[in-house]
Amino acid sequence: MDAGDTDFPAVLIGPSGAKFAILMGIMCFMTGGAFWVVLRILTGTTFQSAALLPLLICGVGGLVSAVWMLLSLHARLYGQPRLRIDATGIADPSDRCSMGAIAWSEIRGIRAVERKQVVSLTVTDKPAVLARMHPLRRILIRFDSVFAPQVIKLYTWRLDITREDLFHLLVRYHKQFGEPVA
Repeated sequence: MDAGDTDFPAVLIGPSGAKFAILMGIMCFMTGGAFWVVLRILTGTTFQSAALLPLLICGVGGLVSAVWMLLSLHARLYGQPRLRIDATGIADPSDRCSMGAIAWSEIRGIRAVERKQVVSLTVTDKPAVLARMHPLRRILIRFDSVFAPQVIKLYTWRLDITREDLFHLLVRYHKQFGEPVA
């Protein structure tokens, strides 16, 4: 791709502000629930009580949501793009839990998953792609696609782009820069 090519510029996709606000609302609700759990435990719920298990589950959920909220705030404040799409492939330029890079030549197929905010990529050598990822992201992708051995999913629920737009963008770039599917 030469520098004057305007048909296929590098596209940076950042986090969605509206989806971030919804996420923060949910996280505040869950964190409030965790404070309620702590208050209930401090006011006399005993370990023999049948209500203790749901309280502990809510408390752990609230703790996880509080940590997730802080990490999301950090990512939002520093405004790192979540995806970079260019002539070389798809990359995650964020420095926290990065997906790494996937070259167009490694992608065999692109599919939009119906009724979900997911675009799935079929890759030729998934272990090689996973080796370039952050260890936490690698674990999440292995867990997410345990029954689809060559698939890597891109979730659009946190991105500032719709599933359809991301799908059409990826297909357009793959058609131009990827290897033809045999």
